[in-house]
Amino acid sequence: MSALKAVASLFLCLLLVACGGGGGDATPAPGPVTVPPLGAQCLSGSVARLALPAAAGVGRNQELAVLACPGSRLDKVQWRQTDGAALALGSARSQALSVTPVAAGRYAFALDFTDAKGAGYSGQAELNATAPDATPMVIRGEPSVWAGGQTSLRAWVEGLAVADYPLARVRWSRVDGPDVNLGDAGQWRVIFTAPAVAEDSLLRLRAEATLADGRSLSQEFSLLVQASPPAAASPLFGTGNLSSRVYPYVTGGAHAAELRDCIYTPALSNATLCTLGRLPLLGTETRGELPTVEQVMARVLVSNDWMGQRFEAFLREQDVNGDFRRLLNATTAIVIGARVRPAFYWSATGAIYLDADYLWQTPAERDTVSEAPDPRSDYGNDLAYAMLWRYVQGNQSAGGRSPVLERSSRDSAALIPALGRLLYHELTHANDFLPPRVHLLLNRGLRVYEAIPANTASEQLRTQQPFYSQEMVDLGRVQFFGVASTAAQRAYQPADIVRFFSGDRVTDDYSYSWPSGQSVPREDAAMLAEEALMQLRHGVLRDVAVTPQFLSGSSADQVVTWGQRGRVGDATIKPRVALVLAQTMPWLPAGFTNGLAAPVPLRAGLTWGQNLDQGALAVGVVKPLSPTERALEADLDAQRRGSRKAAALAR
Repeated sequence: MSALKAVASLFLCLLLVACGGGGGDATPAPGPVTVPPLGAQCLSGSVARLALPAAAGVGRNQELAVLACPGSRLDKVQWRQTDGAALALGSARSQALSVTPVAAGRYAFALDFTDAKGAGYSGQAELNATAPDATPMVIRGEPSVWAGGQTSLRAWVEGLAVADYPLARVRWSRVDGPDVNLGDAGQWRVIFTAPAVAEDSLLRLRAEATLADGRSLSQEFSLLVQASPPAAASPLFGTGNLSSRVYPYVTGGAHAAELRDCIYTPALSNATLCTLGRLPLLGTETRGELPTVEQVMARVLVSNDWMGQRFEAFLREQDVNGDFRRLLNATTAIVIGARVRPAFYWSATGAIYLDADYLWQTPAERDTVSEAPDPRSDYGNDLAYAMLWRYVQGNQSAGGRSPVLERSSRDSAALIPALGRLLYHELTHANDFLPPRVHLLLNRGLRVYEAIPANTASEQLRTQQPFYSQEMVDLGRVQFFGVASTAAQRAYQPADIVRFFSGDRVTDDYSYSWPSGQSVPREDAAMLAEEALMQLRHGVLRDVAVTPQFLSGSSADQVVTWGQRGRVGDATIKPRVALVLAQTMPWLPAGFTNGLAAPVPLRAGLTWGQNLDQGALAVGVVKPLSPTERALEADLDAQRRGSRKAAALAR
């Protein structure tokens, strides 16, 4: 018996019945559709098989999945619970679910999907949950991944204190399914690349833990590894950066078909990019007016429904000035995925791609977001300096996330420092490439990148108010693009960087992210707008500092050589901000940038952490960071390491 059949023998059967025309406007298979009973194996003529747990325990995760049979492809999947205590179906439009029964008894589900020809199928499934364990163990993570995509799973023990996790031992192993390299399998979180498979396959993993008091626990997780969809000969998105399966958030929306075909699919190539006639900018549809939330959401693709729900709530509750919706006029779509990392805007498709880590509000939502790190390497580690940044509100760090083990929640207002600044940044890119002045003049026969006009904000900055430091441009190519450093660059000390940077007209070293061969630097404009809007709209200021290089430890303990809070308010920088905003956000009132406060110098010789509370320093008090503040700084360290390389994807 093969490994796959051994897994299959543990599962129950399902009868799926073809429903002619269930695929909406797609054409169903000709003639009557006969579907044999489907269970753990694919029979002749089957399009899918169902995998259900043979036993389910209260308080433990259980996975349900519908797998495409060889040669078949499933689409428009929808799970619904029809009986039993209500469960959270976080991935109800995915081929796999991970649920946790909350009480003993029967749970029933209805399932609908279509095949590649558009024929609709429906069926029912059920599981029976037994009494709970005294100390249940649970595994959380997204229950499906495309072959070759990176993903993560995390094991938890009900009731175990945060301080007790480091005292316990844990080990992950493969129980069944395709071979996989689990990497460091001795951590509560395991990060790995899904194995290559030719057909939908189940990978069953087990986590075994020994607690400090000697108790031994274990739990399994059945991960659906999906065969990648057919790819173009030269795809825009390779397996490495297309591991989130996404679908239109608004089912049957006016742009649903175009969103599926034009934005985030392996079949997309330079030759198959959609024109502005097939998927126009949102601003063309709104005629330049403020979009409604409904118009925006009709352009959204997600990998879980909660992501669309959170984005919609964010727009309704936090976009009080309408800036985000107006900026979205310059896009064709918004992609939000559990494994979209890093976030970026791309002028090839006209879409922004957002990491769902910026949107979760509950621990359950965070559980479905991959913890796999940004895959980009740490360029520039051989340099003698570091440049730090953070956002600050009321002398407290803003935008950091609490440690995963604390299982904390956050409200939509808490998303502003991270999601807000990301949206201002990426959407400034969108409005730089396609400014509002051209939205009603675009040739519908062109692709997005072909429609970019002359004299954009970035081009005007470069010709009218350029930055000066060639040393920082050259260092930017080391830091952001992996160019090998020279001996002279490795010899630069923090004081040299202060000399190069502090007298220039940029707000951050990321402004110098300018690849060789590109005529215009694009990150300069986005950094100016991001910092200005965060301060003027939300009262959130940005710190930037130069410190000695550090490859371990915390930024909180690094001694500041030079730094400023609110650098964007410098008298030499404000005219550059005004130029960018006039081109990308013409709805802002005249004199808007006059409200930017003058920069506040950070104290050289004190640490980055000691410089957080400038209010205390003003009266001569040096305050140590609290444990919570240290945790937030540690999270920002991780964000800084990731965002350092985002230039490679801001196309």
